[in-house]
Amino acid sequence: MLIAGIMSAVPHLIRVAAWTVAVIFAAIMVRNDGGRPERFFLLGTSLMLAASVVASTAAGLMPWLLSRPAEAAHDYAAIARVFSVIHIVNSFIAVAGIILVAYAFWQKFKTPAAPVGSD
Repeated sequence: MLIAGIMSAVPHLIRVAAWTVAVIFAAIMVRNDGGRPERFFLLGTSLMLAASVVASTAAGLMPWLLSRPAEAAHDYAAIARVFSVIHIVNSFIAVAGIILVAYAFWQKFKTPAAPVGSD
C-alpha cells in the first residue's frame, strides 16, 4: 500500500519540483537588484511551494491511512475531517500564492501612464 501512496503522489511531486525551480529563479531575481514585483513573485512562489508540499504529503498519506484493516480501530470520519481541514487551509494558501504571483506579473509588466501634455 505504500507504493500506491507514492504513485498517487507523483503528480504532486512534479508540482513541488516546478515550484522549487520557480522559487530559485525568484530568489536569483531578488538578489540581482530585484524590486517590489520580484519580492512579490518570491513570496507567491514560496506560498505555492508550501501548498504543493502539503498537498503531496497529504496525497501520499491518504491511501496509507485508509488501507489499514478495520481491526486497527481507525476512525475514518476523524481522518476525513483532518484531511478536509488540511485541504481547505492548503487551498487558501494556494490562492494567496497565485494572487501574489499574478500581482507580481501585473506590477512588472504594466504599461506606464503617459505624462499629461506630452504629444
